Amino acid sequence: MELKQLEVFVCVAKTLNFSKAAEEMYISQPGVSTHISSLEKTLGTQLLIRNTKGVSLTKSGTQFLAYAHKILALKKQALHDVGSANKDVEGVIDIISSTIPVQHLLPEIISSFQKQWPNTIFNVKQAASGEALRAMSDFRYDFAMVGTSTDDENGLNHRLIYNDELVLVCPNDTKEESDYIRENFGEFLHKTPFIMRESGSGTRREIETILLKIGIDMANLQVPAYLPDSHSILLAVSHGMGVSLISKVAADMYVDAELVKMVQMQNPLFRRQIFLLYNKALWLSPVQRAFCDHAERFYSSCSGA
Repeated sequence: MELKQLEVFVCVAKTLNFSKAAEEMYISQPGVSTHISSLEKTLGTQLLIRNTKGVSLTKSGTQFLAYAHKILALKKQALHDVGSANKDVEGVIDIISSTIPVQHLLPEIISSFQKQWPNTIFNVKQAASGEALRAMSDFRYDFAMVGTSTDDENGLNHRLIYNDELVLVCPNDTKEESDYIRENFGEFLHKTPFIMRESGSGTRREIETILLKIGIDMANLQVPAYLPDSHSILLAVSHGMGVSLISKVAADMYVDAELVKMVQMQNPLFRRQIFLLYNKALWLSPVQRAFCDHAERFYSSCSGA
């Protein structure tokens, strides 16, 4: 078993596409097939299923993928600790992130990280929280950043990155004052159109949970639209479509531009946290460990979050 075979296998498992893996590895597609075939013969088991529907991992492939990641991470650690004179941290980091982190947190975390370690490349995919969590179980991403907490049973470690809160955003011509809205929140929502996030959003799940806890029946709300991200919701609110609950870190920009009004609910139920997740089954390479530590420290040192 050769390290190159493991690198090719990990790349195919990430892209689920032999052609894309060939492009990323700078080898021919037949070369990818040869490496995979040789690895499967060495292991005595099929790792990948390739048919007209695409590429998928077998049960053995999913199990072996964790070992492949560990072996490659150990190789990088050895080169970093023993073989590298200047101890440079470099490599590629793949992140899948929900809307709020990818639009409002990750850009400045990555920018700050690259100032210290410029030889790092980031591939970032935006997805709903549910999709991001599912993708982590397939080992196709190094990290996920989502506003949804996770328990120990799903095999993910989590690092707290940012303390946020859900705030109510209203059109600028809203007549009710903040104190009135807070004191009569249920009544206000029942008579005011409420814009909702699309299904699968972590923010939507949090909103539904909060409203249930404070006795507001979602079925009684007037919902004029289900929108896919925070910016589309904020634009809709700014045009008078209705109100919505949204992450404060997303709302701040629109409030500063005087496009919407913001009501902070002053209730612990509306507090939320953003986490960086990674698989417990995998060892972090030097660049992954450096990024994980940097991300965890970034807002606590910069903004006291």
